[in-house]
Amino acid sequence: MITQEIAFHAPTTTAEALELLARHGDDAKILGGGMSLVPTMNLGLARPEILISLNKVEELAYIEDRGSEIAIGGRTRHRAVLDSPLVAAACPVLAEACRHVGDVQVRNRGTVGGSVAHADPAADYLPVLVVLGATIVVRSTRGERTMPVADFLVDVMYTALEPDELLAEIRVPKTTPGTGSAYRRLARVEGSFAIVNAAAVVGPAVVRVAIGGIAAKPVLVDLTAITGGGVNAATLDAVGAVVREAVGEPYGDLNGDPEYRREMAVVFARRAIEAAAERAAG
Repeated sequence: MITQEIAFHAPTTTAEALELLARHGDDAKILGGGMSLVPTMNLGLARPEILISLNKVEELAYIEDRGSEIAIGGRTRHRAVLDSPLVAAACPVLAEACRHVGDVQVRNRGTVGGSVAHADPAADYLPVLVVLGATIVVRSTRGERTMPVADFLVDVMYTALEPDELLAEIRVPKTTPGTGSAYRRLARVEGSFAIVNAAAVVGPAVVRVAIGGIAAKPVLVDLTAITGGGVNAATLDAVGAVVREAVGEPYGDLNGDPEYRREMAVVFARRAIEAAAERAAG
């Protein structure tokens, strides 16, 4: 339970939110849907003195076509991603991962930016964004920075965000013709965080997979060289060996020890690659 007093601000523009962040710095936390932050506060793992809610900042809630990319505002709800024809057509693996985020209530209330900024190692979006080569845009009163998602994620629930910055936008490359992608996950119950998850991209000259739930951030494995840009029974055997070596010694917890996680990483990486290859061929 939350036991301390908290000052609450509800700005209506990005500029107002950034001004509040600049003024309060480490004492403040950004509140999107609250699906990640509030449970963390209930457990006493986060004790901000000030909450800056983005729920009235409509300018940060959008999904836009930017040519070769889709731009998603940080305050965009998961439900908007699921319901977006643009995402379904241009980046279906993102919608596929979104279907597994929490439950109906979480998807209706939670935000894409909040989930990514929380940086849980087993979060559904992270392997997808890493394997697609997505970028993050962060803003402050000092200006704007853009970086790959792989660089934005630093450690367990720790990102490259400075105290006066907020995650403003995620830019996701579109899936090109002839390329397939897929997301697969292992979880004990529907709606829980994954024990292991994997997102794969297979195209004429690329085979990549990103695996979550095994390290502080998703492990990206480029398999193009060993598969020759194609996937079959023989190359899948080679994939298993390469993935097992790439994941090294995963962390362990009550859901799975390191050995179990390593073997499941291989299984779900292969499943994601097989599904992506089928879609590329279909």
